[in-house]
Amino acid sequence: MSGQYRFSDFVLDLDARELRRGVDSIALSPKAYQLLEILVAERPKALSKLELQERLWPDTFVVEKNLVNLVAEIRAALSDDATHARFVRTVPRFGYAFRESAAAMVEKSSAPETSVRFRLRWPDGRAALKEGEHVLGRDPDLELFIDAPSVSRRHALIRVSGADATIQDLGSKNGTFVADRSASVPTPLTDGDVIRLGSVELTFSAVSVQYSTRTEAARKP
Repeated sequence: MSGQYRFSDFVLDLDARELRRGVDSIALSPKAYQLLEILVAERPKALSKLELQERLWPDTFVVEKNLVNLVAEIRAALSDDATHARFVRTVPRFGYAFRESAAAMVEKSSAPETSVRFRLRWPDGRAALKEGEHVLGRDPDLELFIDAPSVSRRHALIRVSGADATIQDLGSKNGTFVADRSASVPTPLTDGDVIRLGSVELTFSAVSVQYSTRTEAARKP
């Protein structure tokens, strides 16, 4: 199997063999991951404990408690409740099932999309610039900390929106410049631009990358 399954704010990535919540990876033991993959793939079908044990441990006899422990591990990872299950449902005296309404399959498409990744480099550091706003300055609490006396505590703002990036001075003492042009107003940034904050020079880069898009094949509610 390949692709992804989405349910609530979780993603089960079959290619990466990873469970994620947002951008955070959630640790699962190999057997717990395998069980979750089986239940999601077979949803909403209820699978007996015996069938699950045979698929998880085909050549080994194990006690039922091992399966129960794996289900508990999955529920803990999903913040699920056995009494009021959102995802993994107990079928009394039979086995377990994954709720169909909670999942939708995402299949890989061959159509490539282009994404732009922005980076910033200066003498003492470098940083990737993600979507959103990034403040540069001498304040050590800032994401982009520039430790130089000519740089103000909150010197400039870089804003990333899709494939575009701009920089604007934040009323600094020594100014912000892009290729010797003042950036007192939002100023577009392009690959290779040299940014000057006071006496500090930074290089902005924009790299285009291609990746496969994913098309969601919704299941029945």
